[in-house]
Amino acid sequence: MRCPLEVLILGLVSTCLLWEGVQCKTSEFTLMVPKEVVSVHERLCVIIPCSFTYRRLMDTDELHGYWYRKGRNPSWHDPAVATTDGKRAIEDFAHNRFSLLGDLEKENCSLMIIDAQQIDQGEYFFRMEKGYLKYSYPETISVEVTGSRNPKIQIPGKLQAERPVNITCTAPLSCFQKPNITWAGISGSITSRIHVLPRNIKLRSTFTPSAEDDGQQLTCIAKYDSGTNPVQMEKSLQLNISYPPQMLRFSGELRHSNGSRRNFTNASRIEAQEGDCIKLHCKADGNPSANVTWVKESQHSGTLQLTSDNTLKLSNVKLENKGRYRCQAQNTEGSAEATFRIYLAYSPRPCEQDPSHCWREDNSFWCNCSICSYPAPRIQWQVDGETLEGNTTKGKWQVTSWNEEEVAASTLHLTGNWDGEHPVVCQGTNPSGELPMKFFLFSSGNILKQNIISGVFGALIMFTAVMFIVLFVFLCSKKITASQS
Repeated sequence: MRCPLEVLILGLVSTCLLWEGVQCKTSEFTLMVPKEVVSVHERLCVIIPCSFTYRRLMDTDELHGYWYRKGRNPSWHDPAVATTDGKRAIEDFAHNRFSLLGDLEKENCSLMIIDAQQIDQGEYFFRMEKGYLKYSYPETISVEVTGSRNPKIQIPGKLQAERPVNITCTAPLSCFQKPNITWAGISGSITSRIHVLPRNIKLRSTFTPSAEDDGQQLTCIAKYDSGTNPVQMEKSLQLNISYPPQMLRFSGELRHSNGSRRNFTNASRIEAQEGDCIKLHCKADGNPSANVTWVKESQHSGTLQLTSDNTLKLSNVKLENKGRYRCQAQNTEGSAEATFRIYLAYSPRPCEQDPSHCWREDNSFWCNCSICSYPAPRIQWQVDGETLEGNTTKGKWQVTSWNEEEVAASTLHLTGNWDGEHPVVCQGTNPSGELPMKFFLFSSGNILKQNIISGVFGALIMFTAVMFIVLFVFLCSKKITASQS
């Protein structure tokens, strides 16, 4: 009779556990699960902690655990989403993705969901079975599947070129698995360290941006190695790097007086002719956009004519328009400048900044000849029927010459003993014309320069002759008057 009686008692216990409304002692059956909604990101993994207690009986039956979607009826053998019972059917959507991780003998009923899908969203309850002892716990877990969450990038404050800044990328953990998290898309120097938190991972980096990074896409990539289903998530944002003006570039148009035109880019100089028209644009890369101004490197620059886009316009170019033009660009981060040179073809003429002249030094004579033109002239000396140029020595004559873009200069040095008058001619020549400059050197006295010297002597002789004639006429008229009286 004892065996049937035990069966009857266990049956009553099972009836107590399974039928609502029956007054039974259930304090021995407890379940500890998260009360708040468990959120998991789509395609990632989550482990939901769970622990339970149950009435322990003196039996040897195997303990099984089951997780069901709310609304399923275990008594009708509805499929579970996860179980340790190999005989129980599994929901199609949960197959190979839901698993009961915990060791039931240690009262651990934790549930793991991998490769989370939207269909997984909902409530679930736990059930234990051990022989005739069966109990479905009333507590449920609520699972929320959010859209695939990309990493989150944080950049505090303003980004300035060559100034280090701390940036952070945060990505969720997947079943406590640490993803491989990296940066991409930037050229500036960067040093990083990783911090693992209970629910996410943070990549904290010190980033020194450069001007080249402005407008680039900064990307944080998190790779999850889930075996056969690896997952990669990424987040990008466009960088806005403030930097001072740089890489000033010149472009423009040269229109000749005959109507022909020529465009030029990335130039630093241009050759023009009188009467041409020049439009010159200066482009400066900077963030924020730079304010561009023009300055002519000359004391007699006058007012520069600018268009609405800060293009310099020179109409009917004259000789005074040649020279250097400085483009100045400035923004809140700094300033920069570059110089553009306009060359104008013109015939040789005396250089105002270095007048040609001769002088005596001890027992030798020196003559300096400076001639300006574009292109720079060729200078030749004509002395006593000899032609001298460049850097040469011939007898008592020594010539030293040098030239720059629009200036040619030559020095003539006369040494040794010599007598009499020596006419000297310095001649500058270029494709547009020539300029002779004459000097007269005398073996005694000071130098009389260029043609003015001979003119002064001629004027003195003429003045003396005129004075002599006036005196002669005056004396003759006085004598005639005296004889008549």
